[in-house]
Amino acid sequence: MQPLTEALLAAARQRWQAHASDSYRAVVRVRPPRAPVEMWEVEVAGGVLVKRILDGRTLGAADPERDDYSVQGIFDLLQTDLRWTGIEAVGDTPAVDLRAEFDPETGRLIRYRRTVGTTRRRVLLVEILAYEPAADLRASATAHQ
Repeated sequence: MQPLTEALLAAARQRWQAHASDSYRAVVRVRPPRAPVEMWEVEVAGGVLVKRILDGRTLGAADPERDDYSVQGIFDLLQTDLRWTGIEAVGDTPAVDLRAEFDPETGRLIRYRRTVGTTRRRVLLVEILAYEPAADLRASATAHQ
């Protein structure tokens, strides 16, 4: 994973806008600091988050400030986290380390790690385990009929 920078995130967003599907399904594993792992399944139609499933439970409407693990929601999370990079290092250790890996073609996130702190580090890990554009979803549904 590369260090997350404004330039890296901007390039990923640009690739997403140019090459991505506005309708897709994704499975996202979130390992928050000091909390149980969460498995999210999201569906986006026409660029709008229409379905959220957390650990097998369907949730209601998305809270735009939290729990939006659509590709756009993850981009927003990363943009928000970039503000942490202004925190001064403690000795030789940065107060925060942001690292990300993006799909080279579509720009969508593959993996993100945010490490905060030095002695009692808090790590957030976000990984997209599956991503299917809507065309692929329709094709697989047709093939199973």
